[in-house]
Amino acid sequence: MQINFLRNKIIDYPSGSALEYRNNILYVVGDDVNYILCLDKNWNEVNHLKLFEYDGVRIPKPEKPDLECATIIGDMLYVVGSGSVSPQRDVAFLVNLAEEKIKKISTAAFYSIFRDRNLIAEMNIEGFTDCKDKLLFFNRGNTQQPNQLIITDQKILKKQFPDRFKVMPVKIGKLNNINLGISGACYDEINDILLLTASAEDTNNAYDDGEIIGSTIGIVYNAYKKLNEQEIVIDELIELDAVHPVFKTKDRIHLHY
Repeated sequence: MQINFLRNKIIDYPSGSALEYRNNILYVVGDDVNYILCLDKNWNEVNHLKLFEYDGVRIPKPEKPDLECATIIGDMLYVVGSGSVSPQRDVAFLVNLAEEKIKKISTAAFYSIFRDRNLIAEMNIEGFTDCKDKLLFFNRGNTQQPNQLIITDQKILKKQFPDRFKVMPVKIGKLNNINLGISGACYDEINDILLLTASAEDTNNAYDDGEIIGSTIGIVYNAYKKLNEQEIVIDELIELDAVHPVFKTKDRIHLHY
């Protein structure tokens, strides 16, 4: 697959952890910001959707909900906290884009399934997407923990617990001898392609930030069928340094999709 760099623009928004696009609107979610930024196709601000009350520009790290991933299903934008600190990050927002109505829910019961059974060594959900009738939650790895995928079905959008689920490792490799940690996910249903953003971050846990060595896009072809396998293996890995010089800045970009 070939990736072309089109343009870049600096926008006034403290952090960008998730991007979703619908009806010519780009929704930008920050992990420590109290609103979702809405941009038009030229990346100009047209609206913002307030999630919760907070007077400061950025929410302090110990208090932030760590909204790291999002996906759109129908008219609903689902924004999900990482779960890396409980209960502050056991949270999700359901945004009805047609009516601009927002509901906050707790993900503690769902995350506890994987914590209590030791299915996930260290909770840090940073990628979330639908994949036909499935929901995919990607738990970000680090220098000590592997990347993992939680697969369940869309019934959990209406229930507190899933009817069934599967946890499997994701093999995405290293960059400059640092393990790549998954930071975002997107599914192309027409072509059955799963796109994963991943960064090589020099940290050994889900809380502390580390130096970003570089960022990549991983590609999985025939993705839906591969959910039945024992592990997900990336078919193609694109280093963004090779795509455009903008990614070769002194402070490497921590890329989230």
